[in-house]
Amino acid sequence: MTILLPLVLFLCVALVSGNNLSSCVGTAVGARIISLRLAAIIGICGFTLGLLTLGQNMIHSVHTLLPSATSEILASEVLLSIIVVFVLGAILRVPLSFTSSLTGVLTGISIAHRLPIDRIFLSYVVMVWILVPFVSIAAAFCVMRVISGSTPKNVWSRARTYKYLIIAASFLTAYASGTNTLALVVAIGGFGVIQVSIAIVAIIFGSFFLSAREIKRVGSEMYSPRYSNALVTLLISTALILFASTYSIPLSSTQTLSSSVYGVGISHRDRFIATRPFLMIVSGWIVAPLVSLGIGLIL
Repeated sequence: MTILLPLVLFLCVALVSGNNLSSCVGTAVGARIISLRLAAIIGICGFTLGLLTLGQNMIHSVHTLLPSATSEILASEVLLSIIVVFVLGAILRVPLSFTSSLTGVLTGISIAHRLPIDRIFLSYVVMVWILVPFVSIAAAFCVMRVISGSTPKNVWSRARTYKYLIIAASFLTAYASGTNTLALVVAIGGFGVIQVSIAIVAIIFGSFFLSAREIKRVGSEMYSPRYSNALVTLLISTALILFASTYSIPLSSTQTLSSSVYGVGISHRDRFIATRPFLMIVSGWIVAPLVSLGIGLIL
């Protein structure tokens, strides 16, 4: 293995971990249930366990989107391209999705090399990307309306139960992200023992040092959640990601979480939700695959 692949794999996984941690624990931090340090620990455990248990399912996605034997040089170029896309996104202050960016690059490379692409699978992926935000918003809206209409007998007992459930849901969301987005990145690098070991170290680094800004964006800037809100958004996000992982479909956890947060926000008629941060995130869902597709074609 050349030195380039481990370096770009480490950096890419670290960026993914730092970015996706917000979708796993951002609502819990925003609701002031856990601290940033505890959030990082929960994320690290969930990411790692998901990668080690179900992560190999995403090898199928890589082979389907890029139907050829991936060399170390090509894998390094793919991951390096994703890093470049995110650097540009950071400069332009447009939040981008790692999952859609990776999918775009892989598809672009396949088109450029005239490789046989499974168009049915690709169409299925795009369809899921389009439908998931609407499903997340609708599900969060309906569930919160039901919860809001109920009257708890013991408010303090219910709040305490919510705290425990939210911590558990945060871990499950991190686990789901480990089985999907992080696994997709590692699968491009080869998914061997060395690659997985590098990924685990990168997960620890990214979770502790590259996550604070995105956690603030998801947990506080768009909507400041109550306990019930945080739990609903996490459970809906986790369910959708696990569904996608079961069928080896790359799906952004930031996409599912952000949509759920927005659905929770609009379910409260007497509360204000900032639409601008959500629209910025949505713009990233559109820009990321298109820019990455172009980079893949150039490669």
